[in-house]
Amino acid sequence: MVELYGHRAASSKLFSEVFGQMKTVNSQHKEMNGQQRLIKLAGWTSLAVALAGVLVLRLREPLYQGKPVSAWIEELGDNSYAAARALQEIGPGAISPLTRALERKPSGWLNACAAVLSHSPRFLRPKLAAYYAAITRRGSQIPRLRIAAAQVLGDFGPVAGKATPALVEALSDANATLRLNAAFALGKIGAKPELAVPALAGRLDDPTEGVRMYAAIALKKFGTQAATAVPALIAMLKDPGWQVRERAALALGAVGQNQASVVPALEKTLLDEHRFVRASAALALASIAPHAKTARAALERARYDPDAEVRYSAGLAVSQIDSEADGRTDLK
Repeated sequence: MVELYGHRAASSKLFSEVFGQMKTVNSQHKEMNGQQRLIKLAGWTSLAVALAGVLVLRLREPLYQGKPVSAWIEELGDNSYAAARALQEIGPGAISPLTRALERKPSGWLNACAAVLSHSPRFLRPKLAAYYAAITRRGSQIPRLRIAAAQVLGDFGPVAGKATPALVEALSDANATLRLNAAFALGKIGAKPELAVPALAGRLDDPTEGVRMYAAIALKKFGTQAATAVPALIAMLKDPGWQVRERAALALGAVGQNQASVVPALEKTLLDEHRFVRASAALALASIAPHAKTARAALERARYDPDAEVRYSAGLAVSQIDSEADGRTDLK
């Protein structure tokens, strides 16, 4: 009897364990189903919010030839000249959308869209698949779109000054072409030198030659507001790229007024191996003629340079120095 009772107790215990495991498995299944439902719900919510956001933005956007500015901006990703022209015609109303395009990053909710697509009803799948393909394609165009946005913002000139922080941020991008276009745009806009000048000076040692060159071109546009970049520009006079050295010399002519270190650096550059660099150094000395008395002897020697353009630039610089000196004598 005791043995039978023991068997029954053991059986009861085994049944309880099995039943408990079944309950655990069942609850896990319910939990998994709940998680799947939450994933679906989150995906649908993200999709709905994104579509609603696009609709609201487009309702508020200026139109040109019947298309909202965002549609024209999307066409920039196809390297569309017509889109760039249209955005310029739209005017200042396109600056904020272009700035947002410049700041755009790949969509973080593509995975959610993929989850929605895989769990959606069959009758919705073709439309959702087409939408998913469209946003995936748009994502692949983002690098080209950002590059074009920087270029168009630069074309607006000073009126696009509020885009300066976004362009400064783009100077640190991994894409060299975007860095180049951002540098050039900052020079054409010429706004917020307290932000733009340090950022551009920081690109004078960029690994890409074109970025270094366009950073120097941009700094030249800021004139004496970019005086803090003088040491970095002088260092560029030894750059391995002759075009970079040439642009650095021209930039120093605009930036280096009243900077004692500029004249001797440009005097040395009059001996550069490349004729265009020598000519640019002479032009730079001409532009700071009132402060280049000590450069006259070096410029006189440069008037006998083998290259005609160098001789012309040196002669121009000497004439300007002499003219300034004569003007000061007449005033006494």
